[in-house]
Amino acid sequence: MRLIVLTLLALLAFAGNSILNRWALLDNSTGPITFSFVRVVSGATFLWIIVAASNYKWRPKIQIFQAVSLAVYILCFSIAYLNLGIGIGAIVLFGGVQFTMFGLAALTSEKITIWKIIGALISFIGLCVLFLPNEILILNASAMWIMIAAAIGWGVYSFLGKNAKNPLLETAQNLVWATPIVGIFFVFWHDGISFNGFILAIISGAITSGLGYIIWYSVLPSLKTSLAAILQLSVPIIAALAGVIFFSEAMTLELILAIILVIIGTFVSLIQVREK
Repeated sequence: MRLIVLTLLALLAFAGNSILNRWALLDNSTGPITFSFVRVVSGATFLWIIVAASNYKWRPKIQIFQAVSLAVYILCFSIAYLNLGIGIGAIVLFGGVQFTMFGLAALTSEKITIWKIIGALISFIGLCVLFLPNEILILNASAMWIMIAAAIGWGVYSFLGKNAKNPLLETAQNLVWATPIVGIFFVFWHDGISFNGFILAIISGAITSGLGYIIWYSVLPSLKTSLAAILQLSVPIIAALAGVIFFSEAMTLELILAIILVIIGTFVSLIQVREK
């Protein structure tokens, strides 16, 4: 039960990141690079306050792959949301995450059942629906590919988290080391931020990113890589509904079909897990 609750909280935090990021960029008064920088700095600062309060000793250990993959995700995620709606952005992101993690699981010889493969294929078809020639793709093709890059970054970061021994300390360290990478882009492409965007970036960094990543890293060792990938596909559903309810985003036929296929794919994959 504890694993289910923590996993649900992590997934809600991921959906929250999509909502907060899109909200901040809506009126064009906040740029994605500055938002990303404030987000990563606030996340790193908040977690290191918790680390200090927990009497953990600082270990100046850089995990280069975690830091780079996290920075790639944070930057590309924000840039893509300049032109993508919440639901479309989330489904492209977590569809891409699923296949990144499935590929990495296969490379490491993790046993993947036939039901997981079928579920993944159904979900993949759902993702492909969004890439069929349509108005959304024509207007936002580059943003969708940038979100795919974010997906690869997050997929690699989640995969590497399977070996996390201390979720709090390792998440804090990863955010600290990702900060200078994002900072380089901030120095050369400072694109401004409004007061509203600044507050949303802090919330995204400290709460939905910082605490969300800790929770996610704490449950990853208990989840198979393939299952962790599948579970994240529930995030676009939450994000898409929030986009419709709070931001009056259009629920297109392509998006509805993609969500339905993702739900079916996720259900098919998880039935086999429960039967075991």
